[in-house]
Amino acid sequence: MLRINLIYYGTHTPETDSRIIRAQPQYVIVNTPHGLWGEIYGNDVLQNIQAYQAAGIKVIGYLTSGYEGKGSAGKIEAKWSTLETNRKLIKNMAEIDKVDGVFIDECTSFPKESAKEYLVTLTDMVHSYGLLAWGNPGEAIFDAWYFTGGGFDLMQSNENWQDQELSWVQREWGSRISVTGNNSKLTAEEAVRLTVSAREKGLGYCYISNSGYTLLPSWLEEYTVLLSKNDLFA
Repeated sequence: MLRINLIYYGTHTPETDSRIIRAQPQYVIVNTPHGLWGEIYGNDVLQNIQAYQAAGIKVIGYLTSGYEGKGSAGKIEAKWSTLETNRKLIKNMAEIDKVDGVFIDECTSFPKESAKEYLVTLTDMVHSYGLLAWGNPGEAIFDAWYFTGGGFDLMQSNENWQDQELSWVQREWGSRISVTGNNSKLTAEEAVRLTVSAREKGLGYCYISNSGYTLLPSWLEEYTVLLSKNDLFA
């Protein structure tokens, strides 16, 4: 498997799924039938989870903590980030979708005690199913508590990776941290350079796109082929 964390929130078609499966990422973070967007819209999500898993790809289902129940920054009703709702989403993604892990979006970088209780309730439940807990504060600097007390296995940090210097938490916990980057002008070669630089600096995972999270990079095949030839990813 290729040591990247491919993120795709767009419409799933047979062609899209085939492209992702051929890319062979170790992890894919997606919307599943009983995750947040599957429950809201009920279509366009990943249906054939088993095909990904049969190819060796670990499927990570999506939900948002809404900054620990305060409300999402996106156009999502507050009811979708309550503790009760997220517990239900975790249960159904684990028991019905059969995901390999849960991606908890919109986590506060430095949560207060009540927020920590909210998050630990979720990670405890994720782990009770034997699944991976992956949080996302979306910042390069965040509380190391996520690793030491929060129960998170992996953390997504900054989403504007440009080969910048690492923050203190990225340096200390790099092997359990992922970054992403996006720029419409990026070529496959530049994306590979950025991804390799993240690994060389000690970060666990990096995924670069030229089309955000709702479309696959136009050069996905070239990107993953070039990475597969690098010892850091093979």
